Amino acid sequence: MLWQNRKNGEEIAVADRPLPDKEPYLSLPFRHASLKPTANNRLTDDDDDLRVHPADGSVAQCFARPCWGDSSRVRAHAAALVLLVGLLRALPADLPAAVADTATRVHRGLPDVCVRAMTTYTPRNISTARWERIQVFVEDATAIAAPRCAYTQERLLVICGRFVDWAVNEAGLPLRADVLFRPEVVARYVSHPSLNLAATTRRNYRATLMRVSEVLLPDAPATAFKPLSAKDSMRPYTPNEEVRLENWARGQKSPERERNAMVLLSLSMGAGFWAGEILTARHEDFLFDEDGVLATVRGAKARYVPLLAKWEPWLQEAIADLHDGDFVFGDPSRQGSRNVVNEFIQRVGRTAKMPVPQTNRMRATWLVTHLANRTNMRALMRAGGVEKFENLARLLKFVPELDTVEYRRHLRGEANR
Repeated sequence: MLWQNRKNGEEIAVADRPLPDKEPYLSLPFRHASLKPTANNRLTDDDDDLRVHPADGSVAQCFARPCWGDSSRVRAHAAALVLLVGLLRALPADLPAAVADTATRVHRGLPDVCVRAMTTYTPRNISTARWERIQVFVEDATAIAAPRCAYTQERLLVICGRFVDWAVNEAGLPLRADVLFRPEVVARYVSHPSLNLAATTRRNYRATLMRVSEVLLPDAPATAFKPLSAKDSMRPYTPNEEVRLENWARGQKSPERERNAMVLLSLSMGAGFWAGEILTARHEDFLFDEDGVLATVRGAKARYVPLLAKWEPWLQEAIADLHDGDFVFGDPSRQGSRNVVNEFIQRVGRTAKMPVPQTNRMRATWLVTHLANRTNMRALMRAGGVEKFENLARLLKFVPELDTVEYRRHLRGEANR
């Protein structure tokens, strides 16, 4: 079977195999494949923007490639097309012919892999009601952007879904692409504390969303972004914030949520666990005796960590009904652990004045508590899984300064006498 480029007449051989089935997703009046065999057994191109990669002999693989052509048609009509995001399945009747034609080609030219992603994707941390409100909008936005960027449809659905959910359901912005995908809104989102992600992940989210913004709003004014560093995620909680977090944990609406919140605080603020270590901790990893609670951390940074005395009763109460083999956080018998901590934090409610629970800040609070208590530095590095002293040195600015009398006593060597 041959495919013919309508622009230059070049003929390219492709495998004789069925075209991708787009029916499950495209409940549209224009649901037909962009490449169709003609009477002389050639594939004709109904969309000048499409290309078949000459090095690949598979139609399905060609459709799966994210960069199959020139996006000048979309750019030429971007101002009108961006207003149709969320409406591509039911286009207004009064659209100019050129804009309507471009809009229909967006879905008609979707690769099979994109269609499959849309028909199977279910967000893990967005409620059904919230997702139903934004689903079609997110699918339309990613359908326009996916062919013109290096990101997969699955990644765009995840990142754009979370972004639009925040913008519409939390920030209260209108469900309009020309509003949501403006660079300043993206900047506000990636720097928002509720995102609860590391600085590197925030930068990745920003890059992805900005590429979507460039496709949907090519003429939007440039925005100077503030650097996204790890400094804020290292800032420990103040004593007042700690009290509010404790009230948040104790005020959960169900015993199961309260138990998880108590485990989260006691392990991160009481023993410096990273989020991944909280997820893998099991009931038998904790020893309760006359000397307190000793936690066993397994994995790449295996170590033993004594809990701070303040958090011992919390952990003991939280895992009292569990058994050996049970995970202490989340479903005790769960089969996976991906993003469970973040999903829990985003799912449970909190008041506007309450600080956002972040495991990085909780761990920083544990480290600063020990630094302020003058814990042996070598012991602290061992218990915290810290390999380089400079990682602790960043937190020294959060340690309370000594008054003049204490300063002199310390420097004379009298503080520990």
